[in-house]
Amino acid sequence: MIYLELFFAYLQIGLFSIGGGHASIPVAQSVVVDAMGWLNLKEFTDMITISEMTPGPFSVNSATYVGLKMAGILGGIISTLGFLLPSVAVCLSIYLLIRKFKNARMVDGFMQGIRPAVSGVISSAGLTILIFAVFGANTFSAFKTAFSFDWINLILGVGTFVLIRKTKVNPILMILLTGIVGGAIYYLLSFV
Repeated sequence: MIYLELFFAYLQIGLFSIGGGHASIPVAQSVVVDAMGWLNLKEFTDMITISEMTPGPFSVNSATYVGLKMAGILGGIISTLGFLLPSVAVCLSIYLLIRKFKNARMVDGFMQGIRPAVSGVISSAGLTILIFAVFGANTFSAFKTAFSFDWINLILGVGTFVLIRKTKVNPILMILLTGIVGGAIYYLLSFV
């Protein structure tokens, strides 16, 4: 019974979480905490933290976490499959439609038109991360508070960008190196 509950709960979360991984948080909270009572609010926030820290997509990690907690390994697999099923079905349907009508002028126009939208969405996410890293908030109102400006994050971010563009160094290596350098700087500043 718990396996069916996990599958349908995460099928519902996956179906109504439009907008990416973090958009699933309110839906997951209403299902996992409020409706099913599988986690309390503290456990839910701990789950968010653990899901952010582990490799892989946040929402998939959270589905696996809850499934593991409630019903072991099989529960983790079932809740993850329930969460992924709507996305896979939608992507597969779109792929089949595009493949079938790939030479149609309307589909070609749609694909040409969607490129700027995708660029805008990616730019928006990048700008949000930049604002949060440099100003410590996730809105433009942070520009009003100059005291929250973080020069270290700005310098590390710009330096990483320039090094990747100029030297073509592996971005994963740059993330690791920047993490080490940033960790060392903030560690040393904690003594000041």
